[in-house]
Amino acid sequence: MKCVSDFKRARQPQQIEQRRQDILHAAAMLMAKQGFDQVSLNGIARKVGVAKSNVYRYFESKEHIFLQLLKQDWEAWQQHLQGKIDSLAGSNDIEALAELLAQSLAEFPRMCELMSVLASVLEQNLSEQALLEFKLESMQLAVGIVAQIHRVLPTVKQEKLLLLTETLIALVAGLWPLGNPSPLVQKVMEHPQLQPFQMQFKTSLQRSLILVLQGASQQA
Repeated sequence: MKCVSDFKRARQPQQIEQRRQDILHAAAMLMAKQGFDQVSLNGIARKVGVAKSNVYRYFESKEHIFLQLLKQDWEAWQQHLQGKIDSLAGSNDIEALAELLAQSLAEFPRMCELMSVLASVLEQNLSEQALLEFKLESMQLAVGIVAQIHRVLPTVKQEKLLLLTETLIALVAGLWPLGNPSPLVQKVMEHPQLQPFQMQFKTSLQRSLILVLQGASQQA
């Protein structure tokens, strides 16, 4: 990645936004190569080509950086979902919707990994203002996703579907690490006696979503 020169002199809004994007891009590259746990703020600064103190001009912490990446991924997933959901509009086809949601989420692995550490890691080490901004932005994204799901399930109230988004996040957070274990755990799970308990993220998520959506539909 090209180093950012004259980093401290960013004054114009366009320059400041470019600096932020440079940092986000560096963090994304490091996560793809090393995994989230191995990425440090020092490593991000080195990747950009600046001192760690300069990164603090744009983000409060490593967690703040990855929260912004998660928000970007959510926005990209919502746009992706919108393009896929047209064929199911008005169908009330729960199984097809669950399959679509599970498949589309599986196509955004970084987002799923970050969702799995959202509450335990990413929402820590933040100021109250930064956390509030993220929560408000997330709420707006959730409203957009609910609107897409409601197109498929028009008989279910949007208020109930909004609660469904909390369950969706919980399911991804719990199932992603189980479906993507460490190399050692993966090796152990290949033991013949344990193979029936191997978990596939997409399949498990799809089954869980069918149960949740069926419950919401029946209550409606």
